Order: sequence, then structure tokens, then C-alpha cells
Amino acid sequence: MKLFSCLMALLLFLLQAVPGLGLAKDTLRCVGYHGFCFHSKSCPEPFAAFGTCSRRQKTCCIGMCGN
Repeated sequence: MKLFSCLMALLLFLLQAVPGLGLAKDTLRCVGYHGFCFHSKSCPEPFAAFGTCSRRQKTCCIGMCGN
């Protein structure tokens, strides 16, 4: 699951570079903290909620990458 969160963060980071795909500010903040957007209000174990994504429609989940 840690690998998945790292890959999702990398994917969202790369999408920022594509013209016309501007991400919401809360999504950019989530990605900046190596998080990923989750559709539910609660994050799966061992991740913790860290705010919102997609203009407050999803939950930002963060975890420890590389440990």
C-alpha cells in the first residue's frame, strides 16, 4: 500500500505538468505532502486524513513512503 501511495503522488505530480489539467489547490497541497485523494471520508490503514482533495469532494490521505 505504501508503494501505491507513492505512485499515486508521482502520477498527480506529473499531471500538473500537462497543460489544461490544472488541479485544485487542495489537491496540490495534498500531493505536496506525498498524499493521495481517496473517495471515502476515512482513509485506509495505515494512512491518516490530512484535509480534502478535488475541491472538498474527496479526502487527502497521507502515509509514510519508504519506511
